[in-house]
Amino acid sequence: MKLHNAAMFAETDRGPVLAGQRCRDCGKVAFPRKRVCPNCFGETLDEQLLSTTGVLHTFTCTHVGAPHLPKPYLLGFVDVPEGVRLLSLLTDCDPWEDMLRVGMPMELVMRPLMQDATGEDLYTYKFRPVVQERTDS
Repeated sequence: MKLHNAAMFAETDRGPVLAGQRCRDCGKVAFPRKRVCPNCFGETLDEQLLSTTGVLHTFTCTHVGAPHLPKPYLLGFVDVPEGVRLLSLLTDCDPWEDMLRVGMPMELVMRPLMQDATGEDLYTYKFRPVVQERTDS
């Protein structure tokens, strides 16, 4: 799997997961990784893998935007347990008007975002609603 922005991820036995950082001075977790802590400007930062589940904070359906995304597409903010609010494309939620609700549990999935110059799919993270009886991966 070729990642769209590999710097946002760490490879684990479960596949790629989002990798942020935790400041040793104040404990703030940030994503994406930065040169200094956005809270205290500390420079002692450790990698922090982010959870693959979270809670939908808010969402919108977008009809105008990035040229490589088919319209309309869904964007949302998902809060993960580490205290980070992630902006993410949302997937697997059709019809979104009936399926999405603020406060609902969400899970991270890796999906194609666009293709590179050679036509190979570039993958990124997206979030989808957690469904108890889901059987796909």
